Amino acid sequence: MFPSFHKLRFELQHQRQEGGNRLNRVTRYLLVMDSGGTTARYTGPVNPNESNPRVSRAFPEVRRLLEAWNGFPVLREVMRLHGDLGVHVAGGVVRNVLMGREAVSKDWDLFLSGPSVGAAIECFNRGGKLSTTPYGAPRWAPYDEAAGYADLMPIAGFIPGLWPCEDIVDVLNQFDFTANAVAFDLRTGQAFDPQNGARDAARRVMRMIRFDYPDGPYAAGANLDRNVVLWFRIVHYASRLGLTIEPLTRNWLLARGDQRHHAEAFEREFFTPDLHAWKTLS
Repeated sequence: MFPSFHKLRFELQHQRQEGGNRLNRVTRYLLVMDSGGTTARYTGPVNPNESNPRVSRAFPEVRRLLEAWNGFPVLREVMRLHGDLGVHVAGGVVRNVLMGREAVSKDWDLFLSGPSVGAAIECFNRGGKLSTTPYGAPRWAPYDEAAGYADLMPIAGFIPGLWPCEDIVDVLNQFDFTANAVAFDLRTGQAFDPQNGARDAARRVMRMIRFDYPDGPYAAGANLDRNVVLWFRIVHYASRLGLTIEPLTRNWLLARGDQRHHAEAFEREFFTPDLHAWKTLS
């Protein structure tokens, strides 16, 4: 005999409609089965990294690298002065740690949230030099020019072409490829990996996150289309990191192969792309 009252936790893929684009969110429900029937009650979002030790183990190394960076004392002071400032680190440094790459960390991607974002950026300005990224976000460098830089990206202003972002999960779900889309909260160490980027990083897989970006300038006033920029970034990082391009990403690259003719324009605005991976596909 089953007991008359039984609880079972389960997870569902919850679809949220955002500006005409669907975003998958994992949602937890509590299933209650009793003599009166079965009901489901919402009990909050799932932390996708609860059972992913690979992600959690990476944070101490990310933190060590951050504390070794010459810009860390200023970052630490900014966070102390602005206790309501949310700071998440994502992108290349986290990806390299997950891949076990021994790379010097001089390029930090910091995503800022909370009411004091503007004041915090002004504090950074007093402790170094502010410039602007090609996307229009603040880029901060310590006075020591050899120390590298950090891109300071307000989450509320991160609009890569789909929906406006409200939190770090919105940001990561609109990144370029999965291995880049892993983040840590610098205050708590909480990990965010909504696209299984840690798994793809460990397996050395290049997997695009989205194929539905609309055509149009990658930033206000830019000449290059956002899909041109995405094409070069995918090919470049697959080449540089030695990643195996999975089939859907491969098909997207091949279908847009004429993008390679924009290489000079891409180089003028970003960097010299490594196109070795493209040569192996075509």
